[in-house]
Amino acid sequence: METQTTMAMAAAELRGTGFVALVNRAFKQPQQILEKENTIESVICYHFSTMSAVNHTWKRETFRSILLHLYSEGCYTLLKSPDFIEVLANMSAFGKMMVRSVDSWKKESFVAEDQLRSFIKHCFTNYDVPQFMENAFGGENKVHMLWYIQLGRGDSVQKLSGFPVEFTKRMAHEFRNIKRALTIPRAIRMAQTLGFGATNERAELIAWSALSEGFDNEAFRTELVKFFAIAEGDIRLDLFQITIDYLFYMKAENNAFTMKGRTWDVLYVQALGWHRDMLKKKAAESNNQWKPADVGNFCMEEDEARFVITQLTSSEALYDEGEEMEHCVADYVYQCSVGESAIFSLRKFTGSNDFYETLATIEVLPSEKEIVQAQAKYNDMISQEAHDVIVKWAQQEGIVFNLDSYDAEPEPIPQPLPQVQQQVLVVQPREQQRPVENYEPYKPFNPYRGVNFSIEGVETRYIIFFIIKMVLLMAKCSQIY
Repeated sequence: METQTTMAMAAAELRGTGFVALVNRAFKQPQQILEKENTIESVICYHFSTMSAVNHTWKRETFRSILLHLYSEGCYTLLKSPDFIEVLANMSAFGKMMVRSVDSWKKESFVAEDQLRSFIKHCFTNYDVPQFMENAFGGENKVHMLWYIQLGRGDSVQKLSGFPVEFTKRMAHEFRNIKRALTIPRAIRMAQTLGFGATNERAELIAWSALSEGFDNEAFRTELVKFFAIAEGDIRLDLFQITIDYLFYMKAENNAFTMKGRTWDVLYVQALGWHRDMLKKKAAESNNQWKPADVGNFCMEEDEARFVITQLTSSEALYDEGEEMEHCVADYVYQCSVGESAIFSLRKFTGSNDFYETLATIEVLPSEKEIVQAQAKYNDMISQEAHDVIVKWAQQEGIVFNLDSYDAEPEPIPQPLPQVQQQVLVVQPREQQRPVENYEPYKPFNPYRGVNFSIEGVETRYIIFFIIKMVLLMAKCSQIY
């Protein structure tokens, strides 16, 4: 926002240049080839030099009127910006299409961006125009500027001059209601995708993809937009970009290629395979090899397995390793070629054939003699087996190795069931006993189970006491008789 201080500084600077005299002087200069420099005077003179002093002189007159009127309204910060002055010059090219005079505009904001937005609307709109369309005047595409003017006078989106996409009424409605700060090509793609029934998230994904980079071969691009707008599955941007490249490649190879009968789940797998083949082909065409680092390879045998750690010394070898292990080691070509890193592959051979399993990809800093990375497939932690082999290799080569390994969590050892401890039960009158639960707790084996007589629930001390009483009673009876 312009504060009183910044406004005063801007005003003083423009007055110091004699802004009004500067503009009139640039207006009268003959047309010539000039280069823009960093000063306001050079920028203004450059834009006047691009406007004919003989034909279409109204452009120069419009540009002068705009500069002088904005100066009289106190828009000093706006007039100090070369980018904003370029917008004003672009507006001047459409001076005859303005719906209101320049002189009738009044400043209502102290913010330069708001002043410029208000001025564009004042000059060209009788009807609402999407705000993102205002960016057209900051570019070089005069057709986009014309679209803004046509929308401002009430024309339909479907009737815009040279519009590259065939819009339905729903797409035109979506285009006018886009609130995002998008470029015009991205806004076109987003509106088109929404018109085909996509969600907002999917439409934004397509808008930011390579499909918005142009409108050549538009029939095929529209076919792709329609397909991806409603395709089932979770589409990530990185996979989507690769898939788009793959589809354009297939179309270039076979013009009869279509999207009929295809699904995302199958398509992106095909695209990934194609992408890997292209990377491998590119690596083979420009194979880069380098001198091995001063770290030796390693080989050891254990039981029926042979473990080998070998250094990878070419871009093709790194691409092959990255493809097999599903990680990004191929990005280390430069570091290896200049000696900053050395990449090794730990491989496990079994049997007498040449088949092997890659257990780990290892990065060593030769200057530090230190292992800084050891990754299994998908960048997972290495196994304990791989860790033990790397330790032995590191000891042999005098390399520092302090990385952890992944130990699979052992299966739990079955534990014996806990002993059921007898609890002291308090015999209560029947009417006070708790109701029996619906479930039956674990009970030790009872040979009397199923018989009417049951000793379960009887207190041991009560039984002993009963036996003693019977013995004493029997003893008394024997004495009497």
